[in-house]
Amino acid sequence: MVIGVVAALTGGVAALGGVGATLSPIAMAVGKLYGIGGDINGFIDAHVTLMKESDSEVVSRTGSILEAAKFGFGLGYLSSVTVIATGQYLLGNTLAAVSAVATAATLTNPVAMTCAAVGAILYGWAALKDDERRSILETLASGLQIGVELIKAMVDFVIRTAGELMDAKLLKQLKQYIADKAALFGRSLADVTHLTVDVLSSAAASVMRQSQVAYAETARLAGETSEKVGSAVTEIAKVAGDAIGASGDAAWKVVEGGKDLVRRRRDDLPSD
Repeated sequence: MVIGVVAALTGGVAALGGVGATLSPIAMAVGKLYGIGGDINGFIDAHVTLMKESDSEVVSRTGSILEAAKFGFGLGYLSSVTVIATGQYLLGNTLAAVSAVATAATLTNPVAMTCAAVGAILYGWAALKDDERRSILETLASGLQIGVELIKAMVDFVIRTAGELMDAKLLKQLKQYIADKAALFGRSLADVTHLTVDVLSSAAASVMRQSQVAYAETARLAGETSEKVGSAVTEIAKVAGDAIGASGDAAWKVVEGGKDLVRRRRDDLPSD
């Protein structure tokens, strides 16, 4: 039984969310990130319930993963806090000093931050090198005041359960949560997953933004009307948007096509 193993691994972790319990440093950091001012156990319970009842299937199933971890490990709020904290590290947030930007984004949409954390574990854990995983595990174990093996068990549980509950469509949506929240910490989707297709998709998104800016500037120098510039920029966005998140080949075409479009536009400028 998971609960029996957990009891041995925790070595008697005291008062998991009980009244007057002293929170671990990382639990306090997660509480600050989510704006939890009081009962963290009550907040987590309400948060998970809200997710499970969501009309969004990916949100609902993410909530089910957290609930399954809570009952499977028998640790109350600590299981969810551990999952969230692990995901935060993979997103690029070490929780050492929770930024105002990250806190504001989480308070605005805490569900999205939780989905991003679960997604980061699913896609990012296996992408790490052994020494990177070891470093994160040791830091989390110290900050959460629990054992390394318990954290590893929770990570494995999340990866296995997410794989069982989510199909390709939901996994794609989960990736978008990762991309959105990793950006708060200066990272891209590819930085988290290390997957080639995500490297190309991130490059395509970057080319889309750069192409829009470059086109607008070269068109301005050519004296073109704002309507014409706006139409061209929209066209760039549509072409790139269709490929972002698609196959590696499609994303690669956007990267090269975007560069070529800007190059051709610059060649059209009148010479002095």
